[in-house]
Amino acid sequence: MNPVPELLRRGANAAFGRGIDMRAVDDVADQLIAYQQFDPLGLGSHELTTTIDAAYEAGWQPLDLLHVVRRQQSAAVTTLAAAAILHDADLTRAATRAPEEWLRHLHEIADAHPDAVSPGKPDPNFLAARLRVGGKSDYIAVNDQWIAVLSLLGQWQSLPHWPRIGSLPSQWPARRTAGGPTGDRRPTGSTDSKMLGRIRGLLAKADATEFEDEADTFTAKAQELMTKYSIDSLVLTEGRSDIVSRRIHVDNPHSAAKAQLLHVVATVNRVKTIWDQDFAVGTVVGSPVDVEQTEILFTSLLIQATRALSHSPKAKKRKGASSGAFGKAFLYSYAVRIGERLEEADAHVLEEASRETGDLLPMLAAQTVAVDAEFERLFPRVRTVRGPRLDAEGWESGHAAANDADLHRQR
Repeated sequence: MNPVPELLRRGANAAFGRGIDMRAVDDVADQLIAYQQFDPLGLGSHELTTTIDAAYEAGWQPLDLLHVVRRQQSAAVTTLAAAAILHDADLTRAATRAPEEWLRHLHEIADAHPDAVSPGKPDPNFLAARLRVGGKSDYIAVNDQWIAVLSLLGQWQSLPHWPRIGSLPSQWPARRTAGGPTGDRRPTGSTDSKMLGRIRGLLAKADATEFEDEADTFTAKAQELMTKYSIDSLVLTEGRSDIVSRRIHVDNPHSAAKAQLLHVVATVNRVKTIWDQDFAVGTVVGSPVDVEQTEILFTSLLIQATRALSHSPKAKKRKGASSGAFGKAFLYSYAVRIGERLEEADAHVLEEASRETGDLLPMLAAQTVAVDAEFERLFPRVRTVRGPRLDAEGWESGHAAANDADLHRQR
């Protein structure tokens, strides 16, 4: 009887969760190395891809799987996770079968982890191939790899079912075709890549510069383009654009405070959000343009908020737990004040657009109904939670920083 499957199960259970036992993990790794006659690397490779595929069918997507690993595991385990996800994509021919949003996930992973990209054709014995590519086959290298594999299996196999966003891999066709049933059809009201490229370019320049006036110019122009783009799309579809969902991954520290920033940006842009505190993932639901715009603006404002916090003289005086309390309060306050400013800007732009194109309220109402219906379908049981107690000085500093953030439109 082949002992490898049972060893993989035992090792995965010991490597992650409340009952973590690294001595047991080391013992399992030693046994897997010893049982070469049973092809443990081949079976481990198969177990990894099987686990990934099962997670996908349970509602998870590539960037979701990598995000949960990155939050709790080492850089080496994260790189192996990225490599396993890309390897599975090669085996399943995702490049020619998956929807565009799925491919975006894979491209982001490959760009962020170039060492995880396979240099040739996919080898079913993925783990052995990784060792060959790394040029290491000694005991320490193999042992480290097994510990990483068991950690991944333990974490990924413990994931719960999530609401389904888009089509599942089991529903993909043999080859992707436009307008097919897999979600590859371009949604009504979908985004224009050239316009988004211009917006992203402007915000990237705003994020990179240390000069506030220069950042203001770039961000103001980007905001102007985004607002006009959203309204034009609304008018073009007469408020009947498709409704899409996307998960946005938030990193520590202060993930809940950052989620509040996501919430206020989304709300102003007519997008609904829900926050999963356990995995630090926000799900946004709205029209394609509004969802894309929400993510772009959230990312830019998060960079500005983080930079403002790091430059705050009061923050630099805080140490230990006091520093953490200050940072959390700073970001919460920043989010609340930014939301107020965004609401003012949104009302102004809508008023101007209504004068030019006519009453937008019926179209906005139709879109709101569609967004609410999709949100309730995905999340039929939603509960609100009480906000945390916050540091007063951090709140005041965050409020002031939000007042300084650039949201002004060019005149």
